[in-house]
Amino acid sequence: MRRLLSVLVIAMAFSTTATALEIAICTTANWWSQAAADREMQEVADHVTAVPVLQFAAGQYDALADWVAAHTGDGVSDLLILCGQCPDAIYPAVNAQPDGSLLELFLDDGNCVINTGDWIFYIGTAGTNGTAALPSVMDIPSMEMWDDDTPVTVTAEGQKYTPSLANFSTDRAIHLDALTNDWYAELILALAADGNRAEPVILRNSVTGGRIGVFFQTASQDDDPRGEVMSEWINNWYLKVVANPRLAGSPSPADEATDVPREVILSWTAGMSAATHDVYFGTAFDDVNAVSRANPMGVLVSQGSSATSYDPSTARLRDDVLVSARTRSTRASTTRSTRAWSGASPPSCVRHHERCGYEHPSVRRKEPPENTVNGLARTPAISTDREHRHGESWRAALSRRGFSSSSTRVHRPHQMLVWNYLVQPC
Repeated sequence: MRRLLSVLVIAMAFSTTATALEIAICTTANWWSQAAADREMQEVADHVTAVPVLQFAAGQYDALADWVAAHTGDGVSDLLILCGQCPDAIYPAVNAQPDGSLLELFLDDGNCVINTGDWIFYIGTAGTNGTAALPSVMDIPSMEMWDDDTPVTVTAEGQKYTPSLANFSTDRAIHLDALTNDWYAELILALAADGNRAEPVILRNSVTGGRIGVFFQTASQDDDPRGEVMSEWINNWYLKVVANPRLAGSPSPADEATDVPREVILSWTAGMSAATHDVYFGTAFDDVNAVSRANPMGVLVSQGSSATSYDPSTARLRDDVLVSARTRSTRASTTRSTRAWSGASPPSCVRHHERCGYEHPSVRRKEPPENTVNGLARTPAISTDREHRHGESWRAALSRRGFSSSSTRVHRPHQMLVWNYLVQPC
Protein backbone atom coordinates (compact mmCIF):
# COMPACT_ATOMS: atom_id res chain seq x y z
CA MET A 1 0.00 0.00 0.00
CA ARG A 2 1.33 3.44 -0.88
CA ARG A 3 2.52 5.46 2.09
CA LEU A 4 2.55 9.22 1.91
CA LEU A 5 4.50 11.59 4.12
CA SER A 6 2.88 14.85 5.16
CA VAL A 7 4.90 17.34 7.12
CA LEU A 8 3.76 20.36 9.10
CA VAL A 9 6.14 23.19 9.88
CA ILE A 10 5.07 26.11 12.02
CA ALA A 11 7.16 29.28 11.88
CA MET A 12 6.81 31.74 14.74
CA ALA A 13 8.04 35.26 15.38
CA PHE A 14 9.14 36.45 18.83
CA SER A 15 10.14 39.81 20.19
CA THR A 16 11.62 39.04 23.61
CA THR A 17 14.97 37.66 24.67
CA ALA A 18 14.86 34.75 27.11
CA THR A 19 17.51 33.41 29.44
CA ALA A 20 18.28 29.78 30.24
CA LEU A 21 16.06 28.25 32.88
CA GLU A 22 17.23 27.35 36.37
CA ILE A 23 16.12 24.90 39.04
CA ALA A 24 15.92 25.81 42.72
CA ILE A 25 15.39 23.28 45.53
CA CYS A 26 14.19 24.11 49.04
CA THR A 27 15.51 21.09 50.94
CA THR A 28 13.52 21.66 54.17
CA ALA A 29 11.63 18.39 54.69
CA ASN A 30 8.33 17.38 56.21
CA TRP A 31 6.80 13.87 56.38
CA TRP A 32 10.22 12.37 55.71
CA SER A 33 13.61 12.80 57.35
CA GLN A 34 15.88 15.72 56.62
CA ALA A 35 18.78 13.33 55.99
CA ALA A 36 16.78 11.55 53.30
CA ALA A 37 15.73 14.87 51.76
CA ASP A 38 19.32 16.08 51.62
CA ARG A 39 20.38 12.80 50.02
CA GLU A 40 17.62 12.67 47.40
CA MET A 41 17.89 16.33 46.42
CA GLN A 42 21.64 15.97 46.02
CA GLU A 43 20.86 13.11 43.65
CA VAL A 44 18.73 15.52 41.59
CA ALA A 45 21.59 18.03 41.52
CA ASP A 46 24.06 15.31 40.50
CA HIS A 47 21.93 13.86 37.70
CA VAL A 48 20.49 17.05 36.20
CA THR A 49 23.50 18.68 34.58
CA ALA A 50 22.06 20.50 31.56
CA VAL A 51 20.87 23.49 33.62
CA PRO A 52 21.94 25.11 36.91
CA VAL A 53 20.51 23.48 40.06
CA LEU A 54 20.64 25.55 43.25
CA GLN A 55 19.88 24.17 46.72
CA PHE A 56 18.52 26.30 49.58
CA ALA A 57 18.68 24.83 53.08
CA ALA A 58 16.79 25.84 56.23
CA GLY A 59 17.57 29.44 57.12
CA GLN A 60 18.08 30.44 53.48
CA TYR A 61 14.46 31.30 52.81
CA ASP A 62 15.09 34.98 52.07
CA ALA A 63 17.68 34.00 49.47
CA LEU A 64 15.16 31.58 47.98
CA ALA A 65 12.55 34.36 47.87
CA ASP A 66 15.05 36.53 46.00
CA TRP A 67 15.55 33.71 43.50
CA VAL A 68 11.78 33.30 43.01
CA ALA A 69 11.35 37.04 42.47
CA ALA A 70 14.28 37.20 40.03
CA HIS A 71 12.89 34.28 38.02
CA THR A 72 9.41 35.71 37.76
CA GLY A 73 9.14 37.47 34.42
CA ASP A 74 12.44 36.21 33.01
CA GLY A 75 10.82 34.66 29.94
CA VAL A 76 11.42 30.98 30.70
CA SER A 77 9.71 28.29 32.76
CA ASP A 78 11.91 27.89 35.81
CA LEU A 79 11.43 25.04 38.26
CA LEU A 80 11.09 25.16 42.05
CA ILE A 81 11.21 21.92 44.06
CA LEU A 82 9.81 21.70 47.59
CA CYS A 83 10.37 18.83 50.03
CA GLY A 84 7.15 19.02 52.03
CA GLN A 85 7.47 22.52 53.50
CA CYS A 86 6.52 25.79 51.84
CA PRO A 87 8.78 28.70 52.87
CA ASP A 88 7.00 31.57 54.59
CA ALA A 89 9.10 33.99 52.51
CA ILE A 90 7.25 33.01 49.31
CA TYR A 91 3.82 32.13 50.79
CA PRO A 92 3.16 33.79 54.17
CA ALA A 93 2.23 31.21 56.81
CA VAL A 94 -1.34 30.50 57.91
CA ASN A 95 -2.52 31.73 54.50
CA ALA A 96 -1.81 35.33 55.46
CA GLN A 97 -1.60 36.25 51.75
CA PRO A 98 -3.87 33.92 49.80
CA ASP A 99 -3.64 36.08 46.69
CA GLY A 100 -0.64 37.80 45.17
CA SER A 101 2.10 35.92 47.03
CA LEU A 102 5.51 35.44 45.44
CA LEU A 103 4.60 31.78 44.97
CA GLU A 104 1.38 32.57 43.10
CA LEU A 105 3.05 35.23 40.95
CA PHE A 106 5.80 32.74 40.11
CA LEU A 107 3.23 30.19 38.95
CA ASP A 108 1.15 32.74 37.06
CA ASP A 109 4.27 33.69 35.13
CA GLY A 110 4.37 30.21 33.60
CA ASN A 111 6.86 28.62 35.97
CA CYS A 112 6.64 25.22 37.67
CA VAL A 113 6.51 24.12 41.33
CA ILE A 114 6.71 20.47 42.33
CA ASN A 115 6.57 18.93 45.80
CA THR A 116 7.61 15.71 47.48
CA GLY A 117 6.73 14.80 51.07
CA ASP A 118 3.68 16.23 52.79
CA TRP A 119 0.61 17.70 51.02
CA ILE A 120 1.89 20.47 48.74
CA PHE A 121 1.86 23.92 50.43
CA TYR A 122 0.14 22.41 53.55
CA ILE A 123 3.02 22.98 55.96
CA GLY A 124 4.78 26.33 56.05
CA THR A 125 8.17 27.01 57.58
CA ALA A 126 6.57 29.45 60.04
CA GLY A 127 3.16 27.84 60.55
CA THR A 128 0.55 25.55 59.07
CA ASN A 129 -1.37 26.60 55.98
CA GLY A 130 -3.57 23.51 56.01
CA THR A 131 -5.85 22.51 53.19
CA ALA A 132 -6.55 26.12 52.18
CA ALA A 133 -3.19 26.85 50.56
CA LEU A 134 -3.46 24.70 47.43
CA PRO A 135 -7.02 25.88 46.59
CA SER A 136 -5.88 29.48 47.08
CA VAL A 137 -2.87 29.16 44.81
CA MET A 138 -4.83 27.31 42.11
CA ASP A 139 -8.05 29.32 42.57
CA ILE A 140 -9.99 26.05 42.91
CA PRO A 141 -11.96 26.07 46.19
CA SER A 142 -12.70 22.33 46.01
CA MET A 143 -9.11 21.21 45.42
CA GLU A 144 -8.04 18.54 47.92
CA MET A 145 -5.82 15.47 48.21
CA TRP A 146 -7.27 13.14 50.84
CA ASP A 147 -7.10 9.32 51.07
CA ASP A 148 -4.10 7.55 52.62
CA ASP A 149 -2.49 4.49 51.10
CA THR A 150 -3.96 4.83 47.62
CA PRO A 151 -2.37 2.26 45.26
CA VAL A 152 -1.31 3.79 41.95
CA THR A 153 -0.12 2.02 38.81
CA VAL A 154 2.56 3.41 36.52
CA THR A 155 1.12 4.64 33.22
CA ALA A 156 2.64 4.28 29.76
CA GLU A 157 3.92 7.84 30.06
CA GLY A 158 5.39 6.98 33.45
CA GLN A 159 7.26 4.04 31.95
CA LYS A 160 8.50 6.23 29.11
CA TYR A 161 9.72 9.24 31.05
CA THR A 162 10.45 7.80 34.51
CA PRO A 163 11.62 4.19 34.05
CA SER A 164 12.63 3.92 37.72
CA LEU A 165 9.07 4.58 38.88
CA ALA A 166 7.29 1.46 40.15
CA ASN A 167 3.75 0.92 41.43
CA PHE A 168 3.36 2.24 44.98
CA SER A 169 0.81 3.64 47.44
CA THR A 170 0.48 7.40 47.81
CA ASP A 171 -0.98 9.25 50.78
CA ARG A 172 -1.80 12.47 48.93
CA ALA A 173 -2.92 12.10 45.32
CA ILE A 174 -4.36 14.73 43.02
CA HIS A 175 -8.11 14.29 42.43
CA LEU A 176 -8.46 14.90 38.71
CA ASP A 177 -12.22 15.52 38.86
CA ALA A 178 -11.55 18.61 40.98
CA LEU A 179 -9.58 20.39 38.24
CA THR A 180 -11.34 23.53 36.99
CA ASN A 181 -10.45 27.14 36.12
CA ASP A 182 -8.17 26.25 33.18
CA TRP A 183 -6.19 23.58 35.09
CA TYR A 184 -5.75 20.16 33.51
CA ALA A 185 -3.51 17.10 33.94
CA GLU A 186 -0.70 17.52 31.43
CA LEU A 187 1.30 14.43 32.40
CA ILE A 188 0.11 11.49 34.51
CA LEU A 189 2.91 9.17 35.57
CA ALA A 190 0.86 6.90 37.86
CA LEU A 191 -2.90 6.52 38.31
CA ALA A 192 -5.25 4.80 40.77
CA ALA A 193 -7.70 2.14 39.64
CA ASP A 194 -10.58 4.63 39.87
CA GLY A 195 -9.01 6.66 37.05
CA ASN A 196 -9.32 9.79 39.17
CA ARG A 197 -6.47 9.93 41.68
CA ALA A 198 -3.05 10.55 40.16
CA GLU A 199 0.47 10.77 41.58
CA PRO A 200 3.06 11.58 40.34
CA VAL A 201 1.28 14.03 38.09
CA ILE A 202 1.93 17.39 36.44
CA LEU A 203 -0.93 19.90 36.27
CA ARG A 204 -0.89 22.86 33.90
CA ASN A 205 -2.90 26.04 33.64
CA SER A 206 -3.79 26.54 29.98
CA VAL A 207 -4.00 30.33 30.39
CA THR A 208 -0.92 31.17 32.47
CA GLY A 209 1.22 28.19 31.51
CA GLY A 210 2.01 27.59 35.19
CA ARG A 211 2.57 24.03 36.37
CA ILE A 212 2.16 22.22 39.70
CA GLY A 213 3.45 18.69 40.27
CA VAL A 214 3.57 16.14 43.07
CA PHE A 215 6.00 13.23 43.49
CA PHE A 216 5.88 10.70 46.33
CA GLN A 217 3.65 12.53 48.77
CA THR A 218 4.13 9.70 51.23
CA ALA A 219 4.58 9.62 55.01
CA SER A 220 7.79 8.38 56.66
CA GLN A 221 9.05 6.60 53.55
CA ASP A 222 12.69 7.61 53.30
CA ASP A 223 13.51 4.91 50.78
CA ASP A 224 11.17 6.11 48.04
CA PRO A 225 13.25 6.77 44.88
CA ARG A 226 12.37 10.47 44.84
CA GLY A 227 15.67 11.80 43.54
CA GLU A 228 15.98 9.17 40.84
CA VAL A 229 12.43 9.52 39.53
CA MET A 230 12.41 13.33 39.69
CA SER A 231 15.75 13.49 37.86
CA GLU A 232 14.39 11.24 35.12
CA TRP A 233 11.27 13.40 34.79
CA ILE A 234 13.38 16.55 34.54
CA ASN A 235 15.84 15.14 32.01
CA ASN A 236 13.41 13.13 29.91
CA TRP A 237 10.37 15.40 29.92
CA TYR A 238 10.73 18.82 31.53
CA LEU A 239 13.92 19.93 29.81
CA LYS A 240 12.67 18.62 26.45
CA VAL A 241 9.04 19.68 26.54
CA VAL A 242 9.06 22.76 28.75
CA ALA A 243 12.59 24.10 28.86
CA ASN A 244 12.38 26.04 25.58
CA PRO A 245 9.08 27.93 25.68
CA ARG A 246 10.11 29.90 22.61
CA LEU A 247 9.14 26.85 20.56
CA ALA A 248 5.70 25.48 19.88
CA GLY A 249 4.76 22.24 21.60
CA SER A 250 1.97 19.86 22.65
CA PRO A 251 1.13 18.81 19.08
CA SER A 252 -2.20 17.21 18.33
CA PRO A 253 -2.22 14.51 17.06
CA ALA A 254 0.45 13.60 19.59
CA ASP A 255 3.88 12.39 18.60
CA GLU A 256 3.79 8.82 17.26
CA ALA A 257 -0.01 8.71 17.40
CA THR A 258 -1.67 5.98 15.35
CA ASP A 259 -5.12 5.63 13.80
CA VAL A 260 -5.36 9.39 13.30
CA PRO A 261 -8.61 10.22 11.45
CA ARG A 262 -8.14 11.68 8.00
CA GLU A 263 -10.48 14.51 9.03
CA VAL A 264 -8.10 15.55 11.82
CA ILE A 265 -7.48 19.20 12.67
CA LEU A 266 -3.77 19.73 13.33
CA SER A 267 -3.06 21.89 16.37
CA TRP A 268 -0.22 22.92 18.67
CA THR A 269 0.52 25.08 21.71
CA ALA A 270 2.13 28.39 20.82
CA GLY A 271 5.55 29.17 22.17
CA MET A 272 5.96 31.94 24.71
CA SER A 273 5.29 35.39 23.15
CA ALA A 274 4.49 33.87 19.76
CA ALA A 275 2.34 36.19 17.67
CA THR A 276 1.91 34.55 14.27
CA HIS A 277 2.40 31.15 12.69
CA ASP A 278 3.37 30.00 9.21
CA VAL A 279 2.17 26.53 8.30
CA TYR A 280 3.91 24.37 5.70
CA PHE A 281 2.18 21.16 4.65
CA GLY A 282 3.52 18.78 2.05
CA THR A 283 4.23 15.19 1.08
CA ALA A 284 8.05 15.37 0.96
CA PHE A 285 9.93 15.79 4.21
CA ASP A 286 13.06 17.18 2.57
CA ASP A 287 11.04 19.93 0.88
CA VAL A 288 9.30 21.00 4.05
CA ASN A 289 12.48 20.75 6.07
CA ALA A 290 14.24 23.22 3.77
CA VAL A 291 11.30 25.51 3.12
CA SER A 292 11.05 29.20 4.01
CA ARG A 293 8.90 32.18 3.16
CA ALA A 294 11.44 33.18 0.54
CA ASN A 295 11.39 29.68 -0.93
CA PRO A 296 7.97 28.16 -0.10
CA MET A 297 8.41 25.24 -2.54
CA GLY A 298 4.66 24.98 -2.94
CA VAL A 299 3.96 23.85 0.64
CA LEU A 300 3.28 27.15 2.43
CA VAL A 301 -0.42 26.78 3.17
CA SER A 302 -0.89 29.47 5.84
CA GLN A 303 1.16 32.57 6.58
CA GLY A 304 1.07 35.02 9.46
CA SER A 305 -1.91 33.37 11.16
CA SER A 306 -2.64 33.89 14.85
CA ALA A 307 -4.44 30.53 15.02
CA THR A 308 -2.74 27.50 16.57
CA SER A 309 -4.47 24.96 14.35
CA TYR A 310 -4.65 23.98 10.70
CA ASP A 311 -7.34 22.09 8.82
CA PRO A 312 -5.70 19.99 6.08
CA SER A 313 -9.07 19.13 4.52
CA THR A 314 -8.06 20.74 1.23
CA ALA A 315 -5.19 18.26 1.05
CA ARG A 316 -7.12 15.18 2.16
CA LEU A 317 -5.01 12.61 3.94
CA ARG A 318 -5.05 9.37 2.00
CA ASP A 319 -4.37 5.71 2.68
CA ASP A 320 -2.07 5.03 5.63
CA VAL A 321 -0.68 8.57 5.71
CA LEU A 322 2.26 9.31 7.97
CA VAL A 323 1.81 12.83 9.32
CA SER A 324 4.92 14.60 10.60
CA ALA A 325 4.82 17.98 12.31
CA ARG A 326 7.77 20.28 12.85
CA THR A 327 8.01 23.76 14.31
CA ARG A 328 10.28 26.53 13.18
CA SER A 329 10.50 29.37 15.72
CA THR A 330 11.92 32.73 14.76
CA ARG A 331 13.18 35.46 17.07
CA ALA A 332 14.37 38.46 15.09
CA SER A 333 16.66 36.87 12.50
CA THR A 334 17.31 33.70 14.49
CA THR A 335 15.48 30.50 13.58
CA ARG A 336 15.12 27.55 15.91
CA SER A 337 13.54 24.24 14.96
CA THR A 338 12.21 21.39 17.05
CA ARG A 339 12.35 17.71 16.17
CA ALA A 340 9.61 16.37 13.92
CA TRP A 341 6.39 14.93 15.28
CA SER A 342 4.76 12.05 13.48
CA GLY A 343 1.61 9.96 13.48
CA ALA A 344 -0.10 7.50 11.16
CA SER A 345 -3.67 7.66 9.93
CA PRO A 346 -5.62 4.43 9.53
CA PRO A 347 -5.84 2.85 6.08
CA SER A 348 -8.93 3.72 4.13
CA CYS A 349 -11.59 1.09 3.40
CA VAL A 350 -10.15 -1.59 1.15
CA ARG A 351 -11.85 -4.55 -0.52
CA HIS A 352 -10.31 -7.74 0.78
CA HIS A 353 -9.66 -10.22 -2.01
CA GLU A 354 -10.42 -13.33 -0.04
CA ARG A 355 -13.37 -15.60 0.59
CA CYS A 356 -15.49 -13.33 2.76
CA GLY A 357 -18.99 -14.20 1.60
CA TYR A 358 -21.77 -15.74 3.66
CA GLU A 359 -23.75 -18.87 2.72
CA HIS A 360 -27.07 -20.07 4.10
CA PRO A 361 -27.23 -23.78 5.00
CA SER A 362 -30.51 -24.26 3.08
CA VAL A 363 -28.67 -23.72 -0.19
CA ARG A 364 -27.29 -27.15 -1.06
CA ARG A 365 -25.76 -26.12 -4.38
CA LYS A 366 -23.38 -23.43 -3.16
CA GLU A 367 -22.46 -20.55 -5.40
CA PRO A 368 -19.06 -18.88 -5.03
CA PRO A 369 -19.24 -16.44 -2.10
CA GLU A 370 -16.96 -14.08 -4.02
CA ASN A 371 -20.10 -12.97 -5.86
CA THR A 372 -20.94 -10.86 -2.84
CA VAL A 373 -17.88 -8.70 -3.41
CA ASN A 374 -17.19 -8.94 -7.14
CA GLY A 375 -20.23 -6.93 -8.15
CA LEU A 376 -22.39 -9.86 -9.42
CA ALA A 377 -24.82 -9.82 -6.51
CA ARG A 378 -26.43 -6.45 -5.83
CA THR A 379 -29.89 -7.23 -4.52
CA PRO A 380 -30.32 -5.85 -0.99
CA ALA A 381 -31.32 -8.61 1.41
CA ILE A 382 -30.76 -7.28 4.92
CA SER A 383 -31.38 -3.72 6.04
CA THR A 384 -28.41 -3.01 8.25
CA ASP A 385 -30.26 -0.21 10.02
CA ARG A 386 -33.26 -2.37 10.99
CA GLU A 387 -31.83 -5.84 11.45
CA HIS A 388 -28.55 -5.21 13.24
CA ARG A 389 -29.09 -5.41 16.98
CA HIS A 390 -27.42 -2.86 19.25
CA GLY A 391 -24.06 -4.07 20.56
CA GLU A 392 -24.08 -7.17 18.33
CA SER A 393 -21.16 -7.93 16.04
CA TRP A 394 -21.83 -8.30 12.33
CA ARG A 395 -20.65 -11.88 12.44
CA ALA A 396 -23.11 -12.62 15.27
CA ALA A 397 -25.93 -10.80 13.47
CA LEU A 398 -25.52 -12.88 10.33
CA SER A 399 -25.00 -16.09 12.25
CA ARG A 400 -28.26 -15.46 14.08
CA ARG A 401 -30.00 -15.43 10.70
CA GLY A 402 -28.49 -18.79 9.75
CA PHE A 403 -25.55 -17.56 7.69
CA SER A 404 -21.97 -18.71 8.13
CA SER A 405 -18.80 -16.85 7.16
CA SER A 406 -15.96 -18.26 5.12
CA SER A 407 -13.57 -15.50 6.19
CA THR A 408 -10.64 -16.68 8.30
CA ARG A 409 -9.28 -13.24 9.17
CA VAL A 410 -10.19 -10.55 11.68
CA HIS A 411 -10.60 -7.08 10.19
CA ARG A 412 -11.27 -3.63 11.58
CA PRO A 413 -14.77 -2.79 10.29
CA HIS A 414 -15.29 0.39 8.33
CA GLN A 415 -18.35 -0.41 6.24
CA MET A 416 -20.25 -3.59 5.49
CA LEU A 417 -22.55 -4.07 2.54
CA VAL A 418 -24.84 -7.11 2.59
CA TRP A 419 -26.39 -8.54 -0.58
CA ASN A 420 -28.53 -11.59 -1.12
CA TYR A 421 -27.28 -13.65 -4.05
CA LEU A 422 -30.16 -16.04 -4.83
CA VAL A 423 -29.82 -19.44 -6.43
CA GLN A 424 -32.44 -22.11 -7.13
CA PRO A 425 -32.34 -24.72 -4.30
CA CYS A 426 -31.83 -28.30 -5.41
